Amino acid sequence: MKPLEPLLFQQAHVFERLNQARATLDGLVSLSSELGFARWSNKDDRTAYQRPEHHTLSVYLSGGYQTKRQLGSQLIDGGAPGKICLMPAGHESQWQVDGELAFVHLYFSEQSLRDEIERVWDKDARDLSLQELTFADDPAISSLVQQWLLSLNWSDKADFLALQQVGQLLLNHIAKQYSSRPLAPLELKSGLAPFQLQRCKDYIEAHLAQNISLQDLAALVGLSEYHFARMFKHSCGLSPHRYVSERRVALAKRLLQLADLSLSEIAYQSGFSSQAHFSARFKQLTGYSPKAYREALA
Repeated sequence: MKPLEPLLFQQAHVFERLNQARATLDGLVSLSSELGFARWSNKDDRTAYQRPEHHTLSVYLSGGYQTKRQLGSQLIDGGAPGKICLMPAGHESQWQVDGELAFVHLYFSEQSLRDEIERVWDKDARDLSLQELTFADDPAISSLVQQWLLSLNWSDKADFLALQQVGQLLLNHIAKQYSSRPLAPLELKSGLAPFQLQRCKDYIEAHLAQNISLQDLAALVGLSEYHFARMFKHSCGLSPHRYVSERRVALAKRLLQLADLSLSEIAYQSGFSSQAHFSARFKQLTGYSPKAYREALA
């Protein structure tokens, strides 16, 4: 196992088993000590999971038509792009991968799921259990992963807030749809109070060059991450990630007026991990590349 992998992945049984098999790790991001994504590809492999200590959501991205799960002497098929598998902590499973397969895993601990249910629904989650799913259909999960998660840059701090939002939405969806205890749909009654919204905006402006996490923003106003994201959008008209992106681009516009700053320096000071990602996001929001915008100013 690579020494630079975050502790979350070093302790995840499913991650470790795939790392020891033929699977190729195509990306990973740790959202917290108990929540993270990994993207994998695999071909012609056999893998078994023995009572992992964490939950795993698997979402197929491509291939998988010849992937099967072995239950006793029976082989269960049905793999395809968009299919999901939910493997609760403590389960045992054997998998037969023939042909090619690409998929995303969300690893999350029992404690992270309990904490989320207690924060969001204000319910005791100590006796909660998760359903086990094999090759199931869930358009909400598939859409979140295929259309949002895969569009983000997992290695750029500018997208970290959005990655946390995706993780939060998936965790809440799993808790609501696949737990042993029915959970009522959540209703948004109001947004943030004006002083709460201003406190968040002030914090964002002061930390644009740094990682801004959903947990930090939610803690400023004493809310769960899920409620905060919904209430912030209700009050501001933008998701936290979109608002932070627009403020970073606004800062970059001011910095582009300084001829002595290189584009790479501006990217760093605006909170982007690379010049390439800075240029892509700047053009997405303004219609100009940073270079073209600077030339137009001149």
